[in-house]
Order: sequence, then C-alpha cells, then structure tokens
Amino acid sequence: MSSEVAPDLHPQARLHLRRNFLLGVTNGVVFSFADALLDTNLVLSVLVSRLSGSSLLVGLLVPINLGGWYLPQLFFSGRIQAAPRKLPYYRTAMAFRLLAGYGMALAAFTLHDLRLLTAVIFIVITASSLAGGLTGLVFSHVVGQTIPSRQRGSFFAWRLLLGGIMALFASFVVRHFVGSPGRLAFPANYAILFALSTTALVISTTAFSLVKEPPDHSGSRRSVWQQLSRSWSLARTHADFARFLAVRGCLMAAEVASPFYILYAKAALGLPESLAATYLMVSTIANIGSTYLWGRVSDHTGNRALLRLVSLAGCVPPLLALAASPLAAVLSGPLEVAIFSLIFAVRGAVTTGAFIGGMNFMLDIAPANERAIYIGLTNTVVGLASFAGALGGPLIAVGGYGALFLLALALYAAAAITISRCAEPRHQATVPAYGEEDVEIAG
Repeated sequence: MSSEVAPDLHPQARLHLRRNFLLGVTNGVVFSFADALLDTNLVLSVLVSRLSGSSLLVGLLVPINLGGWYLPQLFFSGRIQAAPRKLPYYRTAMAFRLLAGYGMALAAFTLHDLRLLTAVIFIVITASSLAGGLTGLVFSHVVGQTIPSRQRGSFFAWRLLLGGIMALFASFVVRHFVGSPGRLAFPANYAILFALSTTALVISTTAFSLVKEPPDHSGSRRSVWQQLSRSWSLARTHADFARFLAVRGCLMAAEVASPFYILYAKAALGLPESLAATYLMVSTIANIGSTYLWGRVSDHTGNRALLRLVSLAGCVPPLLALAASPLAAVLSGPLEVAIFSLIFAVRGAVTTGAFIGGMNFMLDIAPANERAIYIGLTNTVVGLASFAGALGGPLIAVGGYGALFLLALALYAAAAITISRCAEPRHQATVPAYGEEDVEIAG
C-alpha cells in the first residue's frame, strides 16, 4: 500500500498502523473503565465530602488531579523530545501509578482515622497525578507518531465510544458499592473501587506498552531553561497557537463548577446523594452518544469547528444550574432530577468533545520535530488553568453557587469567541510525507 495511506507517518508506523490503532483503542477502553470507577466529580468528591465535610477540599480535587497531570509536562518535554524511544518512560511512570493505586486501596481498608485517611488520599492523588503527567506526554507524542492526522478523530472516538460503554458498566459497579450502603461499611466500599480501578489500569498499561513505536531522531535535547525560552517564543510568535492555548485554558478553568453540580443538587434542591451513580450513568451515556458526532466533525470538518461547538455547548450546564434554584418552587422532584440529568449529560458530551478537539488541534498544529514542546506547553497551560478549581469553595462561600456558575458560563463564552479567531490547522499547509516507498500495513 502506498505511503498515501498515511503520508504524515514514519514508514515503520505505517507498517504497524492497524496493530497500533487497535492497541491504542484497547488502552483507552480499559482506561475509561478505570477512570470512571474513581470519577473526580461524582465519586471522589462524595468520598472527600463524607470524610472531611469541607467544600474547600472538594474544590481542590480537580486542580490536584488535573494540575498534577498537566503541569510537569513542559519540564519533561526536553528529555522526551530527545529520546529516540518514548515508551520506556511511560512504563516506568505507570508502574509508580499502579503502586500508588494499590496503596490507596490498602489505606482505605486499614485506616480508621478519617482525617489521616483524607490526608493519605490527597498525597497519593497528588503523586499519582504527577506521574501521570509523564505518561500523558509520552502518550500524546506516540499517538502523534503512530496515528495519521485524518484518522485521529476516529481513533479517539472509538476509544471514547467503547470506553464509554465500559464506563457505563463502571457506573453500575459504583452504584453497587456506594449506592447500597449495607453491602460494605464506609470507607471499605471505596477501597474496593480503588483496587478495581488499579487492576484495570494494569491491563490498560500493558496494551499501550505493546505499541510498535517508530524511532524518533528529529528532536534535540534541551535543558529545562531552553525549553521554557523556546515555549515563550512559540507563544509570542505563533498567533493561532497562542489563541488555542487561551481556549484550552478557558475550557479547563470552566471546570471550576464541575464538582459542585452534584453538591448543589443536594444542598439547594434536596436531591439525595445516591443519585451520584445515576448522574454518572447519564454522563457516561452522553459520552457514548456524542463520540460519533465529535469524531466525524474532527475528521471531516476540522478541530476548530469541533472546539467551537464544544465551547457553545459548555454554556448549557451553568445556565441550567442558574435556572434550577429559582424554578425549584414550581418544579416537582422528577423535573428537578431531569434538569440535573441534562446538566450531566451535556457535561459528558462537552468533556468528550473538548478532549478530542483539543488533542487533535494540538497534534495538527505542532511540527513533528517540536511535538513534545507543543504538547508540554499546552498541557502546562491547561494545568495552571485547572487550579481555578481551588477557587470553587471560596467563591461559593463569598457569592454562593450563582457566582460560581456565572464564572463557568463566562469562561465557556470566552473560549467560543477565541477559537472562532483561529484558522483550521489542516488548511494552512500540507503535511510532508516521510517517504514515497510502498509499505504494507500489517497488524
């Protein structure tokens, strides 16, 4: 088969395209199951709320979990960029995350001091997220090396579609252990979730570790300071990349409201905590239902259009939340549940679309020889923006839930306006082929 199949890939990557596509999808499917078992906004937020009763600590979950994953990537990028093989770094960091996951399960089983358990959970989540930053950088780089631009939308759509089905199954598992308190005493029920999630991560890690990674000698080794200097130069001279960074920052900062929708439903409308599993299920179904649409838009229209759609859709949940309380007096219980089901459904679709559009726009706009620094800078900006989540608790204390939801609405609107000023990267230049030789695609 001609190199026309995937002209933006190394010949070795074209040779193993089918194998790498399937392994990458398998990795994503099993990872989605593991991630849903410990969903930050619907599982960990309830756990921390029960352990501590602190909205401040609940608000810290998103910035720690996401900030720890995103922030270190720019600092790792110089070493990863120069390494001819990236996957050994992935395997090492994932081994640390797996040990941390089993350690958290053990702590939830054995520690009876709830304050100590809360501290241990935050320490382990922080350490695991930092290690995840390295795995995320390698993952993004390897996907850029092994999956062609016009198949990445389908690649991530399949990961999220099948992963969404597995996450739906995970929601039943969560409801079994959390929604039925009589089965296992708190917090042992959460310990089971930690153990199951980590075991799924073992399978996910194994799948991606088997990807056939082509050698990469295009990048040069830079020190941390050289990477920082180069990243500053990119942000100043590449206008569309700078706008894209602003969009990703706004979309992440808008997540400040996410952990509080379920708590708002309970505090303002009196909806029961047990609905968390139901909302997780609704969010997961929305993930599944939206992946085909987002993948089609990404592959055939472009990721600029996808990010604009996502930003506009993101305005819906805070608008509905703002309307829910004034309407509470005239709404019946089922209608209140329906409104929040719609909130979590749209959130699920927006999360999926933002991931597909954000990842693919970044990989499209980044030159192959500087892919690591583009990924690292993007994710560091997103990581910094994730710390807006720490403002959630204090903002509620000062201005109530309404102020929080207004902030999220403004951030989504800003993202929609900014991405509209970007050009579609695929229309700017033709991606050069690695070579013209014929290469058969074999799994």
